[in-house]
Amino acid sequence: MASPGMVSTVTTSPPTPSTGSEGRPDPLLAAVTAERKRKRKESNRLSAQRSRARKQRQLDDLTAQVAALRARNGAMDAAARDAARRCAAVQAENALLHARTMELSARLQSLTDLIQCMEDASSMYQQQLALVDDTIYNYYC
Repeated sequence: MASPGMVSTVTTSPPTPSTGSEGRPDPLLAAVTAERKRKRKESNRLSAQRSRARKQRQLDDLTAQVAALRARNGAMDAAARDAARRCAAVQAENALLHARTMELSARLQSLTDLIQCMEDASSMYQQQLALVDDTIYNYYC
């Protein structure tokens, strides 16, 4: 930074061609200035062209990324729908198996009760036969 007592001599305006002793512009200086201006324009044009190409590549990359993400999203959506369908099928099968289990449990209980009833009847029949045998034995003996 310049001190308060110093004056800056740097200017930002472009250089102008010097004039010779006769008040005419110097043709060599004008040619050098024109060449510098042409080179600067060419450099700016190439820089702008690279910038546009870089932006186009970025846009192309982002477009490809969007397409890939959309495809992935579609695949994940299809997988989620398939999983939901399979889940519903398993739940329906589970409900059916639960109903079948309840039915078979009731049937088993019924058969167990019938077997118990038949065993009780058989036991009573055996007791009655034993009683009849004892009675016949006592009658003849």
